[in-house]
Amino acid sequence: MSIIRENIKYLGSGMTLNFTLSSNDSFLGYQQEIDNLTQVVSVDLVNPEVDVEERKFKSLNSFFLAPNLQFQFFNIIFQSNFLAAGFSAEDIATQSSNILNSFFILDFYDTYDVYTQTKIFTTYLTKIGKTPTYIVSGYPFGISQLYYWYVPVWYINAQTGSTVNGYVKFSFYNAIDGKIALFYNNANVALTTPEKMYFKAELNLVSKTWKFMTTSILAKQLTTSPTYNQRVDNTVANFNNEEQNYPSGNTFNYIDGRYETI
Repeated sequence: MSIIRENIKYLGSGMTLNFTLSSNDSFLGYQQEIDNLTQVVSVDLVNPEVDVEERKFKSLNSFFLAPNLQFQFFNIIFQSNFLAAGFSAEDIATQSSNILNSFFILDFYDTYDVYTQTKIFTTYLTKIGKTPTYIVSGYPFGISQLYYWYVPVWYINAQTGSTVNGYVKFSFYNAIDGKIALFYNNANVALTTPEKMYFKAELNLVSKTWKFMTTSILAKQLTTSPTYNQRVDNTVANFNNEEQNYPSGNTFNYIDGRYETI
């Protein structure tokens, strides 16, 4: 650190000393210093702009070979229903707010190694229906959720081949308790590495299509690692989305600040 020493002549009472806004002893004027300071603070307060340009990829498989996703929740035993996730039969039958505000999450990573991985994108399955079993299909029966994936351009440009492999992890946000249920790949149940949690997928950068390496996906709720589940729950910020109550009157009384009906 450099130290600048200056001799200041004492002029008696009423003397005014001017200090710069920063620690730099430069020849900037007041306005330039203010501009520099506000620019630095604004960068600290506002996240830098991120290029979010994306390309749409569609499922490669035809309807008859469309990926079949089956999720099983654990309640004493593994079950392919939402009762095991804590929902009531009425919630499921009436598609209550508990059901409507819950959703599945698909995270796509470049590797299953949790120490080096980068999450490339996230998409959601919000129309969860009455059973946790889904066919990711396109025409002729209508496009289902998860049929399209939106891949960042920066990731596409970083690849050198025509295809690239990635790893998908599924989770479920439960609106009843505000917690996240994690799922593992049942085909990898014997593994003790992080790969157990992931489903391998391939992006075709030429045809702009994607596919899982298997057409049958069985994802089971992870229950053997409560500490890991707690860490994921801690990343979720829950809040009540409450409806505003408007005043019943039609005329504002500026004296007492209330609405009156006239």
